[in-house]
Amino acid sequence: MNSQTAQTITPTDESAIRAFHRQMIDAWNRGSGEGFAAPFSETADFLTFEGTHLKGREEIAAFHQQAFDTVVKGTRLEGEVNFVRFVNSQLALMHVVIRVVLAGQTEPSPSRDSLPLYVVTKSDEGWQIEGLLNTRKLTLERQFFLDDFDSLSAEAQCQVTDFVAGLKQQQQADLAQI
Repeated sequence: MNSQTAQTITPTDESAIRAFHRQMIDAWNRGSGEGFAAPFSETADFLTFEGTHLKGREEIAAFHQQAFDTVVKGTRLEGEVNFVRFVNSQLALMHVVIRVVLAGQTEPSPSRDSLPLYVVTKSDEGWQIEGLLNTRKLTLERQFFLDDFDSLSAEAQCQVTDFVAGLKQQQQADLAQI
């Protein structure tokens, strides 16, 4: 960081950026797509963990509201900021860790851990998120399993999927008897 940049960045700047993380977690936990998207600029880019490209605050809000009302209903987020790095006085990167607690569970599900990277800019209106790349945390062991799974025929993949579903049902039945 050069001396000019160091002189124009304040602790308030970093606090404002870090606050986005908490604001988004709180909005997720309330199931509010609008609240989740509020820190984004009108033209922001959001790349979801599976590759969907959302463009602008409105699309980010609508996408997440649909998810909150259906597939992630009842989930909760936990997490923390790993770092904020200022590229200059009007551009920063923020890297965070996100853990997802599935509906009805008390502990995070490690397969849902994410490591988002934010691109944040400062304008006359203050700091806003211009971009977010959401990536899942994937261990090498899980990646090797997925590689092996992908190498199977479609029929064998169905057999593995059915086998895992059966194990899950048995485990749930066993837990219900306890």
